[in-house]
Amino acid sequence: MVTAHHTGPNPDQAQSPIVGRIEHWQPGELTPHSHAKHQLMYANKGVIHVSTTTGEWLLPPSRAIWINAGTQHSFRVKRPAETNVLYVDPKRYRLSEGQQCKVVNVSPLVRELILSCADLPWDQLNSAQERLAHVLIDQIQILDQAPVDLPLPTDPRALRVVRILRDEPANREPLNTLAKRVGASARTVERLFARETTLSFGAWRHQQRLIFAMERLAYGDSVTRVALDVGYKSASAFVVAFRAQFGTTPAQYFKAR
Repeated sequence: MVTAHHTGPNPDQAQSPIVGRIEHWQPGELTPHSHAKHQLMYANKGVIHVSTTTGEWLLPPSRAIWINAGTQHSFRVKRPAETNVLYVDPKRYRLSEGQQCKVVNVSPLVRELILSCADLPWDQLNSAQERLAHVLIDQIQILDQAPVDLPLPTDPRALRVVRILRDEPANREPLNTLAKRVGASARTVERLFARETTLSFGAWRHQQRLIFAMERLAYGDSVTRVALDVGYKSASAFVVAFRAQFGTTPAQYFKAR
């Protein structure tokens, strides 16, 4: 089980509308739980996987994720990580109505706002501190949503396919073979993914590969090694796919951030 090391009182009981703390993570998983407050989590170091009943989100460095209050979520960490987490009063600030989680690209301004708000007092804020918190929430509202989310199916047969591809990221088996491994037909699996994730199976698999690759690249692994490990025949084919998804090459993407 993953452990998040931190000190201080329970943030759900803090009086201030926004409070923050640094959390240090060791490899493992944190079982589903929820908070009475919204969470805004920013990855300082490492990569965090966030899962709910409807999908998975990847939080590499320089990304932030907003988790609405009351949302059951779990975390998975493969290597040590450090996050800056803000706990936000849902009665004072709202963001994504009807949306459980939202991952955004963090601009330099938002990064400094997150770090500043993490140092705010836990009892009450003065007017200047309140204005700072308002600016942060306003900025989060207008940031571009980052395309690193992966909707999950709910049918047990489709979820078995998900587990296979999660455990075998370089798997290149055709859908017919995968479907037989989970006791279903290819047509059934395709229909389940289309209905429950709004993506074709091929599109879902492509997204899953890129998310796995994003994590490895965030840790500094080479593009060539990552490309082969996620099932691409060459680094150039992977770079083309990465550019189509993120608008730039892997090297340019992580250099910019």
